Amino acid sequence: MKNLSSRSTVAVGLLCAGVAIFGARSTALAQMGGSMTPTPSTPHAAAQKSKVSKAVTSQLMDAQKSMEAKDYQGALAKLKEAQAVADLTPFDNYIIDRLMAAADQGLNDMAGASNAVLAAADTGVVPDDDKKAVFHDALQASAFLQQWPKTIAYGQQLVQLNGLDATTAANLAIAYYNTNDFTHAQQYAQQSIDFSKAAGQPPDQNAMKIVMSSQVKQNNQAGAEQTLEQLAMQNNSPDSWAQLVAVSFGAKGMSDLGALYLYRLLVLTGGMKPEDYKVMGSLANQLGYPTEAAKVLEQGGQGGAALTKARHDAAMDERALPQIAASAEKSRTGEQDAKLGEDYWGYGRYADAEAAARRATGKGGLKVPSEGPMLVGAAQVAQGKYAEAIQTLSQVTGSEANTRTAHLWSLYAQAKQRSASAAPAGQAPTR
Repeated sequence: MKNLSSRSTVAVGLLCAGVAIFGARSTALAQMGGSMTPTPSTPHAAAQKSKVSKAVTSQLMDAQKSMEAKDYQGALAKLKEAQAVADLTPFDNYIIDRLMAAADQGLNDMAGASNAVLAAADTGVVPDDDKKAVFHDALQASAFLQQWPKTIAYGQQLVQLNGLDATTAANLAIAYYNTNDFTHAQQYAQQSIDFSKAAGQPPDQNAMKIVMSSQVKQNNQAGAEQTLEQLAMQNNSPDSWAQLVAVSFGAKGMSDLGALYLYRLLVLTGGMKPEDYKVMGSLANQLGYPTEAAKVLEQGGQGGAALTKARHDAAMDERALPQIAASAEKSRTGEQDAKLGEDYWGYGRYADAEAAARRATGKGGLKVPSEGPMLVGAAQVAQGKYAEAIQTLSQVTGSEANTRTAHLWSLYAQAKQRSASAAPAGQAPTR
């Protein structure tokens, strides 16, 4: 196979890059708004426990009333008055800090809320009834601030309280990862995934990346690829698909046509890199599909002799297309129909490509028997016929490269099918 050095030379070692440096800001910030529980035992309830000083009771009561009215600035003003009172007890500070966190959160000041949560957790007087909620929030807050040792400390307190959940376990894993404790990072990342699965929710992507990185470090390439597939299915991101495709270029028996199908998948997933357009255009030209070659080179901003030749050959191909189609229809074997279907792909005529591929499969006599169902399945994906495509692609047999390529197309069809089913009513899925 020619001209694939940009992909095939990195295929085997690609996953060894593992995981980029994790920041938990996105995970923690997304969760703090919904799962942070800054409403403590109210000052009134705390006063009944005879722990809040009388000197600050009125200010705390007023702050609570202001927050109930969503007057968060007014609440902060009362809380600052309480902070100015002399001889505050640790429990006074605990209540003030928790209310500060609630007020800051109401103002969407997540940095302020985070610092207030940490201050409350560090008072050393957290009531037993509050510990799970307080240390949960403190773990989230310290992760948001990227204070990893604190995240680990709060996490271990939650472990003792049996208080971890999917989100806190993921952030604890991130903290361990960023302190180079990969054993514990994998442990809590897997725990986060297990929590999510048990709840019927998609796993945290950072947790999955940590597990994948740990699998790579243990030379578990197959496991890492499976985790990467789960990530691609979940986030449908161009980068995930690009990594999967790059690994697949190293499959045994990869041909130029198989490589072209991998590049076609990259085009659909948005995973093409600048250098890919030149390689894909060259492949399409070599295989006799100049219209596709010209389109790819143009999309990639590639000029020069290759584009000039592709455009020239594409013009000739377009003029000859009716004659090519007539000849294929009369042919007793399916080889010409397969070539016609591949040619239609370059024109974006996916329904015609599917029909030609079906005729090719029906007639038989293909040099590469898997090409028929592969082209039918890919054309169905391009048309948004995902359920049919998944069924068709399962019929692709042959070399490891053939089945691997069909598997990736099927995964993409499944990801798009999920996305379409999750789209709001009346909203058409994108292709």
